[in-house]
Parts: sequence; structure tokens; C-alpha cells
Amino acid sequence: MWVEKNGPTYRIRDLVHGKKTTIQAGFPTKTAATKVKKVLEAEQITGTYVDPRGGRMLLGEWAPLWWQTHQTSLQPGSVKSEGARLRNHIIPLLGEYRLEEITRLVVRSWVTCILTGSAGLGEEEPEPDDETVRQPLAAKTVRNAHGVLYALMQAAVDDKLIRQNPCYRTGLPRVNLREQRYLTEAEIGRLVAALPAHWRPQAVLMIATGLRWSEAAGLRVKDVDVLARVLRVEQTRHELTGGSPLVVGPPKTKHSRRSVTFPQEVADMLVPVVSMRHRDAWLFTAPDGRELRQRKFWKSVWLRATAAADLEGVRIHDMRHTHASHLIADNVPLTGIQRRLGHSSIVVTSDMYGHLLPVIGENIIVAVSKSLAMVDFGSLVGESVGESVGEQRESAGNDGDVWAGRQAA
Repeated sequence: MWVEKNGPTYRIRDLVHGKKTTIQAGFPTKTAATKVKKVLEAEQITGTYVDPRGGRMLLGEWAPLWWQTHQTSLQPGSVKSEGARLRNHIIPLLGEYRLEEITRLVVRSWVTCILTGSAGLGEEEPEPDDETVRQPLAAKTVRNAHGVLYALMQAAVDDKLIRQNPCYRTGLPRVNLREQRYLTEAEIGRLVAALPAHWRPQAVLMIATGLRWSEAAGLRVKDVDVLARVLRVEQTRHELTGGSPLVVGPPKTKHSRRSVTFPQEVADMLVPVVSMRHRDAWLFTAPDGRELRQRKFWKSVWLRATAAADLEGVRIHDMRHTHASHLIADNVPLTGIQRRLGHSSIVVTSDMYGHLLPVIGENIIVAVSKSLAMVDFGSLVGESVGESVGEQRESAGNDGDVWAGRQAA
């Protein structure tokens, strides 16, 4: 790395792959260029060096390179959703920015833009009939898009293209979570009764185990042991778009690959389902034997059943929430619920169902009281009160003697 004159200014040059390459230019004096060169050389030694040329790459150029490898680590459904966020919300608005130009202020402006539906960053508010008007996005969608941008920019940091991730602590809109629905025993009974007979085993199993739809759809006959009353979640089946082939993939997280037990009455219900079927066959199918499709089930079966059971608005996923709520009501520890539901951490379980914990608060107090059953609180309280009064009198007397002595002096 060296400094050389370049017209009226100075520049820093280096050999890159055997070719002389300009690292930085435009320094007014040789001294200024030399100082920067020494800093860059020190960063090369410490491993913190960032090539100033890397930040000049446009985000629109970097995004496809990053996505090519990033998508290989995603589930099929995430490839579809994250790819759409990249194409629809990130590249159109930030693609012409150089990576070094994307600051925290730019990211905050981008968040505001997609949240409010304004035409673009730094542009005036468009007229109502302007074709450039973007539809405002929900807070959760904005946060999801920000997550994709964060990962994209963090990869640029890791590859030494920029020094810091501009998406860090940029502020995001608060998401108002949809209220979860927990069915009572009576409501569960009405719902199951309202479902056609073919669908009842799957619904009962999901309520009894807390399985996700994709996990129940991914069960094969060999994954269910009705004698041991346990099933194994090894794979999932997803429907990406209507009419497209179902995608078979691994569970959502490594914790989602798990064994789940179920009661004897559920095992008895599953016996006709698994009997005389090949072990590699899917456990649940449509009535005509075709593959299980959630969208079709939702429209043709679920909406009618919930309406007939007077449970309009109940979602399929609420069966999973119902299972968790009943476990909490029966004092099952959160760690046990986490493992049973396949959550990635206890934090996820606590954030999702922690508000239900006051239901068992009284039981905690009862348990604490039992542990202190042999303690004579009557004598302890009496001694404490007596000692306290005596100490106060003694303290008052001492203070009085000291005051009197001072007055006499």
C-alpha cells in the first residue's frame, strides 16, 4: 500500500490480485493520505480492515449475491415470503443506494415509507391518483421486511464491505398481536361434533398434542405408535400457493423435531386410521385420498364447522393455543410446554402464554404455605412485636439521657 500524486490530489494505491488498484482518492495533501494509509495498514494487521471500495457496491447488486446463498438455509415457505419482501419492499426503494450510503437515517426513512405507503425515500407526498403510491404495510410486515434487510446488511458487514449494520436500533412500529382464542372443554366438544367424521381424528390429535397443521400433515403411519401412545415429528408438509405441489421439509426448528405423547382415548381413535395401511403412507389425507391441503380444508370444512358450533373466528392454529392453555391450567411447567410444542426457547413460550400464568399463582402460594407448615408463626410474630417495642423504648430512653446530658452541659 502506498501514496502517490494523482493530478492536484493524492491517492492510496495497493496491489489487489497482482493489479495496481486505487483504494481511496481525493486527498488534498500527501500527509492526509499517509495518515489514512497507516490506519488502513493497522486494520489489515488487526483483521478489522474494510475495503473502502466495498461500500460503493449498490444494494441492488449486492442483494442477488447475498440471496443466492442465504435462501439455501431457509424453509420453502420462508424462501417464498422473504424473497417477496426483498423484491417488493427492499430493492425497489434501496436498490440504487450504495451500501455505504445506507445509514440509520436512511433505514428509518425506509421504514416510514413502507409503513405509511409514501412514494419513496425523500420524495414529496404523492397525489391520491399517483401510480407511484404504495400500499401501507402492517406493522408486522414492516418488521419482517426489516429483518430481511438486517440480514442482508449484516452479511455485508461480515464480508468486510461495510463497517457497521445500519439496521441496528433503527426503531420499528409496535405490533398489536391478535388475541389468541382458547377453547373450553364444552367448545372443543361442539367443534369436534360439528366436523365431518373424516376430519375428527386429525382435529382431536391436534388439540391433544398441540401440533401445527404442517406437522400433522407431515405425519406418516410409521411416525405414530398407538400402543406406546407417542408420535414423532420428523417432517412437515407445506402448501406454498394454491394448487402448487405440497413441499415436504424438516420441522420449523431443531426443537420442533420431537416426540409427543397422547392419551389412550386418542390412541383408540387412531387405530382405525393406521390399521391396514402401509407404514410410509401419510397418516391424514382428504376424504378422496388426495393430499391434505389446508386452504381447501379451511374454506370447505373449517368455516362451516366453526359456524355450526357457534365458534366463528376461531382459527385452525387456535387448537394449538388451546392445548397450551389447558396445560398451563393443569400446572404443567413452562419448560415442559416448551418441549411439547417444539418452541425454540423458553422465552418464546413465556412471551406467548406468560399472561396465563396468574391462573396458577394461587397454587404457587398454596405450595409455599405447605413448605412452611411446621413453622410456628404465632410465636415468631409475638416475639418480633415484643422485641420491636422493647427496642423502641430502650432507644427512646437512651436518646433522652443523651439529650438531658447535653442540656445540663
